[in-house]
Amino acid sequence: MKKWLKIIMVSFFLFTIVPLTADAAENNLTVKDKDVTVSVDIPAGKSGVITSLRMQLRVSVNSGTMNAPVFKFDSAVKSEIKDAVIMPGEKGTYVVDLILSGQKDKSIFGGSESAKIGTLSVRPTSQKYKIKVETLGELDNNESPVVKYMDANGVSAMTETLGNSKPVLIETSGAAFGKVPLLKASVKNGSRSVSFSWNKVEGADGYVLYEVKSGKNTRVTTLSASATSLAKNYAYATDHSFKLRAFKKDADGSITYGDYSPVVNITVGPNQVKAFSPEYKNSSKVTLTWREVSKASGYQIYRSAKKNGTYKLVKDIKKGGTTSCTLKHPSGKTYYYKVKAYISKSGNTVTGSFSKTESAKTKAPKLKVSRSSASVSLKWKKVSRAAGYKVYRSKTKSGKYKLVKTINKASGLTFTESMPKGSKVWYYKVCAFEKPKKGKSLSGNYSSAVKVKAK
Repeated sequence: MKKWLKIIMVSFFLFTIVPLTADAAENNLTVKDKDVTVSVDIPAGKSGVITSLRMQLRVSVNSGTMNAPVFKFDSAVKSEIKDAVIMPGEKGTYVVDLILSGQKDKSIFGGSESAKIGTLSVRPTSQKYKIKVETLGELDNNESPVVKYMDANGVSAMTETLGNSKPVLIETSGAAFGKVPLLKASVKNGSRSVSFSWNKVEGADGYVLYEVKSGKNTRVTTLSASATSLAKNYAYATDHSFKLRAFKKDADGSITYGDYSPVVNITVGPNQVKAFSPEYKNSSKVTLTWREVSKASGYQIYRSAKKNGTYKLVKDIKKGGTTSCTLKHPSGKTYYYKVKAYISKSGNTVTGSFSKTESAKTKAPKLKVSRSSASVSLKWKKVSRAAGYKVYRSKTKSGKYKLVKTINKASGLTFTESMPKGSKVWYYKVCAFEKPKKGKSLSGNYSSAVKVKAK
């Protein structure tokens, strides 16, 4: 690097804070929309010989939020080196470091007495904002700001007072859009799909949906300007808070956001009840059992005389840890049951989907087996409400079982047959059945399979 360039680079780092502004046309900083034009008045007699110059700007947010600013040098500047470094500072401020440097005997401003250096574009990200732009540098004896430059002599950096240098403000207190989107969210009972909808905002280029977690807004998705609805799946038995805001893209690529919609809260209902089984306890009662559902506040039990008939709520259990209950169910009556879990919060109740529909069944018989040299004998204890029993046989434990005997009396508690041929091993199951006053007989739960080896 040439000696004169080293000198100016070193001397420029001696700058301290200097305020500047431009509400007048002669100002070195002038504002138009979100752009600040940066210019300098060339010292008398120096318009043709300034070869290097350095100045710094500070951009700070008085209110609102912003992204890092962007600087573009004016095309009339003839400098060989045009360097604009944007450095983040404290509390959301940015320092814009501008360096111009050319040949020792060539003016970087082409002899102009008032030179436009370039344009600083601020990029607010909030609907309402107030952004201050000012210069950094030294002050003269009258507390006026100065700028440092190098002339054709190239010996040392010189200072010149900047006239009409006041801080400028880029601000808006009005709405970016005509209205704030009104977000709605809902979830159907038994579903984990949350449906979102909102009103279209004129002038918006799109929308951003946020989930509020621990007081922070987490972006969920960005949507186009034409979008007014969305569906998204969430885990069962979970709580969520959402908000939405519109945005528009400016010509310089920056994005301006509108105000947030009011927060909407939603609870996704619990999971489906699994392993549901209604089984007769005795001649007048039925016991229902199921697997506990995570985070459930309780369960609602429904029943109907027909499988595809109208179901009525017959029991509301207000404890989520419950996994069984007993109901009256007179002998000879046919009923079908189903159950669903629910979550109750702040007076609102959301439910999960129904379990599988199951008819009440007789208990599984406790089966014992014995065999002689030529026969197999089964016996079991009497099952409540049984009108009879059915005996099944299979070559494999989990294979297809064939009905081999129907015993049409409640007292028939044994079965004997000759050892079947065709397999070295046989498996047996027995179930009771009930004969309602109306309709077909209903088979109950099967016993555990018992194994018999052929000799």
